[in-house]
Amino acid sequence: MARESNARYLVVLAVLAAPFYLNDFAGIYVTDWRWWLAIDYVSVKLFPLAVVAWLIASRKMELADFGLSDQDALPFLAAFSIAALAGTLIDQNAYALVWKLPGYGPLGAMPEIRSGAWNRIDLSFGLLLVGVLEELVFRAYAYTVIRRYTASPAAIVAISAIAFGLIHWSLGLHTVLVTAAIGAVFMVIYLWTRSAPALMLAHFAVNYIDYARVIPKSVFRFL
Repeated sequence: MARESNARYLVVLAVLAAPFYLNDFAGIYVTDWRWWLAIDYVSVKLFPLAVVAWLIASRKMELADFGLSDQDALPFLAAFSIAALAGTLIDQNAYALVWKLPGYGPLGAMPEIRSGAWNRIDLSFGLLLVGVLEELVFRAYAYTVIRRYTASPAAIVAISAIAFGLIHWSLGLHTVLVTAAIGAVFMVIYLWTRSAPALMLAHFAVNYIDYARVIPKSVFRFL
């Protein structure tokens, strides 16, 4: 019975995670920003959100399986602040450390959004959904599944970090390494809090600083 239950959790993880790995093909082959946005929003935003909502509404999974648990204000602020600062520092400095390593370069890129309104939507609501869904799948639910096979914090952090890094495979090996490092830090914080909302907002903050150009990146660079 336990083996069947573990298999069910693993299948759900595969269903939730697969679109993130497949979505990178859009960055390689799709050049029209409208089609790219449509594919991106359906595959890695609406689809996993609908699956998670259905699993919770049908009582097949619990809110806690996705890290949707209450957290006091001070631990929430501490988790958010540490994750946002650490993630941003890694994102803005780690490339200088890994760029000389052998590997492969970007295979594709997101096409430029030529609509000011859609660009603002994607940099706000879109990036917020990225933070919410990637933390739900690759931190909270990944922890739920991996924890059923091992209690080792090191194994949980390593496996989840590699899985998270690899969803950025089309952006090159260096991006995979850097995002895996960020994922490792975020999982360490999740192991401490067992709550995802603060990490969702921190994830959004890291991406917003990187893409929105509202805060100069030089503020966070020291390498």
